[in-house]
Amino acid sequence: MATVKRTRGANEITKAGTTLDADAERRLTEEAEAGYHPASLTRRDAGRPSLSGRPGHSNRVDLRVGDQTYQAIRRIADQDHRNVSEVVRDAIRQSLEAS
Repeated sequence: MATVKRTRGANEITKAGTTLDADAERRLTEEAEAGYHPASLTRRDAGRPSLSGRPGHSNRVDLRVGDQTYQAIRRIADQDHRNVSEVVRDAIRQSLEAS
């Protein structure tokens, strides 16, 4: 079922931004009351895709860094249009390859 954000107007808006007017609500209600055939449902895996290339969870490493280190990582991430995690993963990978 869609999560609905309550608004002050007559219509509701889903998280995806779809406006639910009375007609849309009626159609969704009829569809739900009629029941769903399991074969018609789409399976969605929760969470992010594994970084290992195989099913399951990726290993997680939590670490703390000083302000200067974080700001340097953040600068690189912003310049390269990447996120902090990608920059840190690349730095670790490069360090391990150099050893």
